[in-house]
Parts: sequence; C-alpha cells; structure tokens
Amino acid sequence: MYIQKYEVSLLIKGLSWSLFVLTSCVLDISLSFVQINSNPVAAEATILSLHQSPQPYKACRYILENSQVANARFQAAAAIRKSAIREWSFLATDDKGGLISFCLGYVMQHANSSEGYVLSKVSSVAAQLA
Repeated sequence: MYIQKYEVSLLIKGLSWSLFVLTSCVLDISLSFVQINSNPVAAEATILSLHQSPQPYKACRYILENSQVANARFQAAAAIRKSAIREWSFLATDDKGGLISFCLGYVMQHANSSEGYVLSKVSSVAAQLA
C-alpha cells in the first residue's frame, strides 16, 4: 500500500510520463480489487491519494483517456472536480478553461458510451466549474 501511494504521488506531480501509465494501472488494479472484494482498503487508499493530490489534472486526464476500468475513469473525474474546486482561486484562467473544455470534449467524444455514469460525472464536473 505504501508503494502505491508513493507511485501515485510521484505520478501526479508530473515527474515522469511513464509514471502516468503506472498510475492508470495502479488505479485500474485497485478498483478491480474493490469490484471483486479482494482488497478494498488498498483501493480506497489509492483513490484517496489521487483525490488529495495537488493538481492531479494530467494524471486524471490520462486515466480518463486510457483506462479500461469505468470506475477508474469515474474516480479520475471526481478527483478533477475536487481538486479544481479546492484550487480554483489560484489556477490560471487558461487552466480553468482547459479543464472545462477537456470535460466537455470528453463527453462529446464518448457520447455513445454505454457507461452513462462516467459521462454524467464528467459533464457535471464541467457544469460545476463553468
């Protein structure tokens, strides 16, 4: 569990692109454990780490664009929302607009997805930030 938190925090701070891939894998695996009730405590710790990280936007975008696990994409959208609301006062105007545009673009690009709860979360993030 400590290794997962360390990997996620490194990844979110943008230290390495390969770590972005690793974060997606860690989150996918953690959420898969929750789905099969294998290790929910470790999964929750990984998710909490993502939600509490400062400016996790690149990692969350990567997860949304590349993860095969719908719950991982949902949690990435939730982390964007939580972080953006927390950090809104010191985000640059371009960054604010970029987050909103990304969320709207994601919803449009995946409009035919069967995972409506993910799209609903991403669209609600865009609405709350706009």
